[in-house]
Amino acid sequence: MIEMNWIRSLVFPYPRRIVGRQAQRNNTISFKESGMEKKPLTHGLASQLLAGLYMLKDCIDRCHEKEWNERHNDYPFSQVVFHTLFDCDYHLCNNEEEFKEQIFHRKNRESFADYEELEDRIPRHLYERGFINQYYEHCREKVASAIETKTEADLIIPNADVRKNMTKLERYVNVIRHIQHHTAQLGLRLQFATGKEMDWISRGYEK
Repeated sequence: MIEMNWIRSLVFPYPRRIVGRQAQRNNTISFKESGMEKKPLTHGLASQLLAGLYMLKDCIDRCHEKEWNERHNDYPFSQVVFHTLFDCDYHLCNNEEEFKEQIFHRKNRESFADYEELEDRIPRHLYERGFINQYYEHCREKVASAIETKTEADLIIPNADVRKNMTKLERYVNVIRHIQHHTAQLGLRLQFATGKEMDWISRGYEK
């Protein structure tokens, strides 16, 4: 129990401090609406995943069309966004078969094509903004459905994640870090292009 309390202290959100665009603030869900009042650890993970996704969506919305597929000495903007969403989507699944057979994937076979993100090679596909917005919504909705059913015991089972080398708890934290890593890269690109710093969103669920 002492160990679990320590984990809660790392993951549970700090006091509310949402600073961001009005559109992102309007996306937040109340604690009661989340249905996870009695599961603070699960709630904290889901809330931080959503906050990361909201910040990524801010980058998607602010990217000018002429910059959408520009490289800027890195991968094209649309590729980085897709990679970030793909990673989140994949690591919220239990296995690769479940991942590929989701309704969203079946409806968008052409966009997912050969699943190059699962291969050890340089990606070559580019992605339309309309599809990316749909993929973002898929991931946003999936956070609650994938995490809310988990118990604290589920989160700490060894090698239970999709890659079978982490607990789900560690994998979910890894996904949060991955989202923020690429969102920061994209936000910096936009800051150089527009002179506007990216806003910070502290949590996905409001108190």
